[in-house]
Amino acid sequence: MRLEQRGWPKTVAVGYKVAKKVRGLHPSGFREILIHRLEDLEKIDAKAEVARIAATVGERKRIAILERAKVLNIRILNPGPAKKPEEVEAEEVEAEKTQAEKAEEEKPEAGKESTSESSGGQ
Repeated sequence: MRLEQRGWPKTVAVGYKVAKKVRGLHPSGFREILIHRLEDLEKIDAKAEVARIAATVGERKRIAILERAKVLNIRILNPGPAKKPEEVEAEEVEAEKTQAEKAEEEKPEAGKESTSESSGGQ
């Protein structure tokens, strides 16, 4: 490495530094602010900063932070998977049950026809 031979990684030199204006910024050009609680979100300048929710924040706080960020027009870098409210999930489960019941009603009719054809052919 020190002798700059082939096969070794290059050593850090003066030319590797990034411009001072850009140093420490997110690739989007905004400054990252780590959010642990809802009150931290109020301190963010939406025009120059973006929020990153800390890994230790639970689901309930994360949802509250996401909702408040939407109101304040603050961009969240790691929103996580979109969680649905329990009411919407309950409605979807009921809809799936009704679809399954309809499918079961249609299957026996189709099944009877296929069994009569197979028994009649023998």
